[in-house]
Amino acid sequence: MVDKLKYRIFVNKLISLLLYKMEIVYVIEDFSIKGGAERIIAEKANYLASRFQHHVTIVSIYHDEHPISYHLEESVDFISLEIPFTPKNNSILLKTLFRIITIGKIIFKFQTIINRIQPKLIFYTMSLGAILLPLIKTKAKKVYESHSARSFTPYHKLFFLMEKAADQVVCLTKGDAKEYKHTKKISIIPNFINTPHKLVENYDTKRVIAVGRLEYAKGFDVLIECWKKVAKKYPNWQLHIYGEGSCYEQLQQQINFLNLKEQIILCGRIDNIWDIYPNYSIQVIPSRYEGQPITLIEGQACGIPTVAFDFKYGAKDIITNGYNGFLIPQGDKNKFSEAIIQMISSENLRQKFGIHAIKVGKQYYREQIFPKWVKLIEQLYNTYVST
Repeated sequence: MVDKLKYRIFVNKLISLLLYKMEIVYVIEDFSIKGGAERIIAEKANYLASRFQHHVTIVSIYHDEHPISYHLEESVDFISLEIPFTPKNNSILLKTLFRIITIGKIIFKFQTIINRIQPKLIFYTMSLGAILLPLIKTKAKKVYESHSARSFTPYHKLFFLMEKAADQVVCLTKGDAKEYKHTKKISIIPNFINTPHKLVENYDTKRVIAVGRLEYAKGFDVLIECWKKVAKKYPNWQLHIYGEGSCYEQLQQQINFLNLKEQIILCGRIDNIWDIYPNYSIQVIPSRYEGQPITLIEGQACGIPTVAFDFKYGAKDIITNGYNGFLIPQGDKNKFSEAIIQMISSENLRQKFGIHAIKVGKQYYREQIFPKWVKLIEQLYNTYVST
């Protein structure tokens, strides 16, 4: 009897190993957004499908007329729930009602897809992912991925429901992880990048780069205000801001009002950002809050020294003040301007910080980070087959 039981256990383990090709689902709010979270999810989906032959499906919740932002391998499926955005309304009552109706539609459509796919593992992302996680009925293991500082995330006061239902919560930084107090199943896995094909070679280039969505959280309005002081001392230096978003017109008006049209250029969206980084000798990150800015890691890996606010979360994990850049107390505009001026004033300083930045960037190469995801997925799979 004991031998038969051991044999069954052995056979079950063998079958599990042979069948270790999982149906995996990633759910994201809007995959047409060209942001860091969307890029990381695309990279992970492609790698899990092509390298490990898992069947991966990305589910995008909202309807958007823009095409998907990042390349997906043919083996990765993409499904849009085609949920319209909640209409804007000044009435709090109507706004709440519309949101409840929208969430109801999302639950129904997503549940239908989960019932059809029957995944073994679901990765929920963004604030809506946290709302959905405890409401979807499935045997799959549920993982919540935090891509933004929790305290600045919509619906974050309801996250305790997700924490109790999740099989794992994954954060980008230790700071963010500390905010999840209702779960013990928490991992810290930072963002990863591909190895850059070109590094900064010339630190006498009189150009500064900033990259990100043109939204309030990214703080580009503060950066433009700070640049007025920089431009007075170094009028021949330019600031190039790459990205698109709802604040474009507002930022352009601010640039015009401050008479900085010759010094600050809004460059729009760009697909080949890796080719752009090496053309700059300083990077600035003026964010009010973040998850962990992938643009900061990319710039560092290319050898660009950085001036950044000490935002929640991720800046201090990457920048050591006075080593690979300057880390400025959040919101201190004067010190931010002075740090940029100090960086501009010394090519030797930029080069020194740039060499250190390359060393820091290597810590976030895909081959350093992705094994942590592989290990986590294996653990979740083993738990799935044993239940």
